Amino acid sequence: MPRFRSEVPKGLFRVPISITKEMEAWLQNLSSRMKSSEGYKLPRSYIIRALVDAAMELKIDVSGVKTEKELAERILDAIRHYKG
Repeated sequence: MPRFRSEVPKGLFRVPISITKEMEAWLQNLSSRMKSSEGYKLPRSYIIRALVDAAMELKIDVSGVKTEKELAERILDAIRHYKG
């Protein structure tokens, strides 16, 4: 049985990112919660890819966005209005 339920797709691009300690702690906590609820402790890269996959389904209005905070607000707005 493979360690993780999802396969790592071929042809991935490495994208170095910088995150805060709080973001790192959140990712670690989320991963630990997965394991403690009878799931797998997925690596941060898996979690980030899943977040990007989910965001790709949203209709995010990026017009006029100038800051990371503005973009985060637009993403949250798109989530609120998501009709899957």
